[in-house]
Amino acid sequence: MSATQLRLGATVAAFSACVFVPNSYAQQPFTDCPTEAFLIQSPSSAPIAYGVNIDLGSYQALNSTLGNAKINAVGFSQHDNFIYGWDYGTSSLTRIDSDFVKYALSVTKPAGAPTSIYVGDVALDENAWYGYRPANGLYKIDLDSLEMTQVATKAQFGSPSIFDIAFHPNDSYAYSIDSSGYLWQIDVNAGTSTRLNQLLDKSELGYSLTFGAVYFDVDGNFYASNNGNGFIFKVAINGNQSSASLFAYGPSSSSNDGARCALAPVEASENTDFGDAPDSYNTSYDNSGARHGITSLILGSNIDGETEAYLYPNSDDASSAINDEDGIEFPLPIQVGRASKIDATVNGATASSVLAGWIDFDGDGSFEADEKIITNVSVSDGKQAIFFSVPPWAQVGQTWARFRLSEIQDLGPSGGVPSGEVEDYLVDITEDGVVIENYPSGADFTTFAYEDQYPIAGDYDMNDVLMNVKFTEYQLDGSVIRLKFEGQVAALGGDYHSGFAIRLPGVAPTDIKDELIELKINGEVVERTVLESGTTDAVFIIQDDLWDLAVPGEAEGCTFFRTQTNCGTSYRPSWQLTVTMRNAIANDQMPQFPYDPFIFAAPGHYYGDIGYQISGGYPERGLEVHLKNKAPTSKFDTRYRSAGVDAGDGDETHFQTADGKPWAIEIPLTWKHPLEQVNIEKAYRYFADFSADPTGQTAPTWYIATEEEKDNRVDSDTTNDNIDENHIYFD
Repeated sequence: MSATQLRLGATVAAFSACVFVPNSYAQQPFTDCPTEAFLIQSPSSAPIAYGVNIDLGSYQALNSTLGNAKINAVGFSQHDNFIYGWDYGTSSLTRIDSDFVKYALSVTKPAGAPTSIYVGDVALDENAWYGYRPANGLYKIDLDSLEMTQVATKAQFGSPSIFDIAFHPNDSYAYSIDSSGYLWQIDVNAGTSTRLNQLLDKSELGYSLTFGAVYFDVDGNFYASNNGNGFIFKVAINGNQSSASLFAYGPSSSSNDGARCALAPVEASENTDFGDAPDSYNTSYDNSGARHGITSLILGSNIDGETEAYLYPNSDDASSAINDEDGIEFPLPIQVGRASKIDATVNGATASSVLAGWIDFDGDGSFEADEKIITNVSVSDGKQAIFFSVPPWAQVGQTWARFRLSEIQDLGPSGGVPSGEVEDYLVDITEDGVVIENYPSGADFTTFAYEDQYPIAGDYDMNDVLMNVKFTEYQLDGSVIRLKFEGQVAALGGDYHSGFAIRLPGVAPTDIKDELIELKINGEVVERTVLESGTTDAVFIIQDDLWDLAVPGEAEGCTFFRTQTNCGTSYRPSWQLTVTMRNAIANDQMPQFPYDPFIFAAPGHYYGDIGYQISGGYPERGLEVHLKNKAPTSKFDTRYRSAGVDAGDGDETHFQTADGKPWAIEIPLTWKHPLEQVNIEKAYRYFADFSADPTGQTAPTWYIATEEEKDNRVDSDTTNDNIDENHIYFD
């Protein structure tokens, strides 16, 4: 047995009366460097231990045997994986093991040593605990010899109003924040304290500052938990240029002290929900973004977990077919100076569940205090209407809204919380009197799928171009004054290069105020002509060549964009087109949604043998593919209609075969498209039945394959028996 082991054994025996456990109980160190923090609170003198997830501020009470006297100035030792703290009952240091049982230590103290110390931590570069009391100065306890020495008197050290310290993992200094929000740097070797810059101003925040628990992570980030409200701030240490931001909402207590292994990371778990607004709204993890631990408390019906936010335009829904922004609806327009409302759908509500909401009314890219529209509104399961006012200074145009469901009062627009959900929405603020009509509805998109080998069937996998689109009409006094189109490229499975456009049948190009057209690709304004010239109807060219926006999947062997196994990507190129009418179009004169979205042969590219033969080279705008029974534009070369299997008569019927099969379809966003070269009729047994019925009443939900339908499909004559059921759909 080593001398240290003998000494520890003697210590346990000598203080068995204070330990509250049998002498034979073995001290259990932590097995490694824990990622969670530990909080010791003494609300009624008897100390209670909590495990704290700093990332979300979540915590749980731990089974502990810590006696009846306050324990403070705790710190985690990386040298032996125990926690050490000052025991007010014995006026000495105590060791706390992984079972949260305390073991008093026989410390040799100098004359005049304080009996109570509430500021302390264990150093990283030496096996020593340091404690500070303003009236007495700075002290050190060597954890090998258990000898206590005074490092600095009050006169030498100063008297900063601090309540905990934590050692930086890299620079040997300890740090703290005082009650006025100033950052302090402590040199324990020199016995000095230096006040750095002010991080927080309590007069601006509106609450007092007592940081009784502070921690570091392995990356040198400093975290400080405020006793009064439990708010956890994250500090970037940079001398007098250090800065702090609200990071999470944690437990509050009048008696608070924390310990954490400074060599462990603080990071988001996979069970976290993030927003997806641009990062100026505090969305990403590194920007202390709004995030929630996933529990049963959610907005709407869906929630998905990630370890980082997918910032707009690459929202988290870009990586799956599940739209988890489904809890908030906007049944009324958001008009300047008027009242509006949301419908909030909640599941898993408790008596503490509350909703908070913000709209960036001035469009400056941040949520400010006067832009909070919902504060601490109690919610229950189901749908509830919540009204709010739009200020007269709100700016007309598109902006962002954020809604946070939680069990935390006075929640802000950023920072982590243990439960609930955050949902971000692009919304439109309009002039007074303007009515908005969306297609398909709310925040949803519809999907257009195209087969690019027209006028022949080709492989008929219907995945050569997949485009998700949402349409918005702005109507005033019964007429449409403005349009907005939003889209994202969901898949490109074609060998050919295609462009994408939207036509407004019956709307003349002169009805469009072309100088006010704005096209954004991936959030950036594109400076080029969008309204096509030389057409009878208004045609907007979104992109001449969609392959200029996307690349094949990153895995080896990927040649297409999101149509091959293991060639998925969360990235989806996005676009947004805003169109203002020169002449308002009466509602009853506007074409029906979804107007006429179509693809065409990209300029300068081969587009099949038929296209080459008819055009004498590259067909370009002369070769178009439209939805079934949508007439082509005036630029369509009608010779293609008779060059393949198109049975449309060019009058009432268009772009369909003799048995009714189309080259383009509209389906819901949740549709799983076939993999490359998997015929859509093999993937979906009832597609042919649906196509053959001009009324659309036969098998209208053909795109939803039940387990029975899957079994029937594999056995039917229309399928290839060798198809692997697991390799039919892109997922």
